Amino acid sequence: MPSVTRRDTEDLRAILTVHIAKEDYENQVNKKLNDFRKKAHLKGFRKGQVPMSYVKKIYGKSVLADELNDLAYRELIQYLTESEMDTLGQPLPVEDQLAPELEIRNYIDYDFEYEIGLIPVLDLKGLDKSITLDSFDIEVKEEEVQKEVDKYLKQRGDREEVDEVSAEDDLMMVNLIELEGEEPKAEGLNKYTMLAIQDIQNEDLKKHILTLKKGDTFDANIHELVAENQANDVRKYLLSVSEEVQFNDTFRVEIDSITNFKPAEMNAELLVEAVGREKAEKYVAEFLPKEEDENQEEDNGDDSDLDIPEVVDLGGLIEEENTISDEEKQAAEKGIREEIALMMKEQANDAAENRLMNKMIDELIEKNDIPLSDIYLRRWLQMNNEGEKLSDSVYEKTIKALRANLILAALAKHLGVYTSLDDVEAETRGDYYERAGLDPSDPRTEEQYQKFQTMMLKYDESFMVKRQNQLNNDKVKEKLEDLIIINKKKVSNTEFNDIVKAEYEEANKKEEEAVEVVAEEMES
Repeated sequence: MPSVTRRDTEDLRAILTVHIAKEDYENQVNKKLNDFRKKAHLKGFRKGQVPMSYVKKIYGKSVLADELNDLAYRELIQYLTESEMDTLGQPLPVEDQLAPELEIRNYIDYDFEYEIGLIPVLDLKGLDKSITLDSFDIEVKEEEVQKEVDKYLKQRGDREEVDEVSAEDDLMMVNLIELEGEEPKAEGLNKYTMLAIQDIQNEDLKKHILTLKKGDTFDANIHELVAENQANDVRKYLLSVSEEVQFNDTFRVEIDSITNFKPAEMNAELLVEAVGREKAEKYVAEFLPKEEDENQEEDNGDDSDLDIPEVVDLGGLIEEENTISDEEKQAAEKGIREEIALMMKEQANDAAENRLMNKMIDELIEKNDIPLSDIYLRRWLQMNNEGEKLSDSVYEKTIKALRANLILAALAKHLGVYTSLDDVEAETRGDYYERAGLDPSDPRTEEQYQKFQTMMLKYDESFMVKRQNQLNNDKVKEKLEDLIIINKKKVSNTEFNDIVKAEYEEANKKEEEAVEVVAEEMES
């Protein structure tokens, strides 16, 4: 059997040497070559009568190379699984390793070297409640809810292509043409995309756009054509280009089409769509005229016998004349408003909890030196970047994310709530069995699950790791008060957004400074 030996380096790499003796592969190689010999159709020889020496000359090295690669890979995976090494990434052939001379006539032993990144042992500082952070209970104000209600009605309303811009919530499909001075740049960017007029930051430009029509053009700074919180990432939101692509700030914008939105009407049908039939019936019942009945018993709160008029009957929804009663409008407005307010509150609190979690991990990154192998990680990231040049910015963001994930795992273990990859697979397997109605004792069930898992990993090869991180994140989030001191504050949604914006800008500034330091170190 092949064997693996391990040698650790000082920069947190492990060099794994796979030794493959000739006895490990010769029988299988000979068998494959003999199969080729039986099937080969070569000029000058009868089928099945091609001399083995000739078969080895033609097919031998490729068959041997495939067999050696398969053996080395299987042995590495088995070694990493059984040794339970804490590693980053996957094994990479050692750089500058000479390709072995494949000997097909006289079989010999082979050694192959691979390197892999090691995860350092973490003894985290800062878990003694020495960190104090603000946590926000967010109040969503009525005017903010109204904005979302208006947006919801427009999303559910009618869309119409128009010739002229008429409102800030119009959408435009445009061509973005990169400029050099006042003329289109030779071989510059030319992108077809959507612009939301309400996101445009420059108020004078926005007023000008409101006077334009289909086919008109205007020049603008590309960073002012998106919402303020997206201004640093126009390559993602507008241009769809990688970090390495450089472009000028000024673009010519050609208006190709304009879409105007007519808000939907408040009615029972819209209410059902927004809150579901069961909730809709309760809202409708609140606004029904109450009938006086001398024999009516004292109200016991039971609404089961309420008579819902045809105009708001959720079986018919709207009467034949398509008129909408005041009761129906009031019910729809209250139901939709309350549902949107609840959703906004939940989203705001989720954002506040995620911010608190991220702030804590940022603090722990600052307090703890978490060394990682720069040599290995740059090679690994380069290979996973499909050969494209790896920018310092992307590298720094990736390293920070890796450190954050290592801290998250350490926190989950510290709190006794850690979810391993084995746990994730067991959960995924159980969910799949239940959803597919499969019998775990049936041998065919495992085969079906393996096909499902292969499909999921093909769609997203980091699916299991992402799921693991999410589960650990959720469990640690529930126990934050065991780790840090939390200073609770009430703020409005607007105030919270301003806080997040300021923190985002500060984080970007720090990242840019870190990238500059790395670039200077690389140059020196």
